[in-house]
Amino acid sequence: MRAWLERRDARERRVLAVGGLLVLVMLWWAGLYLPAREARDRWHQRAVAADAAHAWMQVAAAQAGGSLPATVTAMDDRRSLLARVDEGARAAGLGPSLLRVEPQGNGRVRVQFQAVPFDALVDWLQPLRASGVRVEELSLQRGSGVGLVDARLTLAEAGEGR
Repeated sequence: MRAWLERRDARERRVLAVGGLLVLVMLWWAGLYLPAREARDRWHQRAVAADAAHAWMQVAAAQAGGSLPATVTAMDDRRSLLARVDEGARAAGLGPSLLRVEPQGNGRVRVQFQAVPFDALVDWLQPLRASGVRVEELSLQRGSGVGLVDARLTLAEAGEGR
């Protein structure tokens, strides 16, 4: 290759050098710079969407917390927490999403939902709190559809200590 290049006159060698440099720049542009820039833009869009969702959740949590009763009233229903939670979830239309309700002892139950509408879940939780049930643990994960979440909750009688 070197011998072939040396047989060319100076003008052809300059044209080949400039052409080779342009090819290297185009390869760098198309192979490295553009994909990296597009990936950065996608991550930026995800971050903006996550920030917006976080801000909305903070506002919704403040509104939900403010609308709940300040004092917990005792419930006249003498059934177990497990029975009340199971029946209440089904009555609220959450039955198809309800995977399990497990007793945890000491007046606690663990509830698991899959692909439950977030709004319906929150609407179900508000009357529970008024009836003397508190949410000890809540884990939410984005579900498979719009407005759906996978949820795991630990609920306890309000009078029970940790």
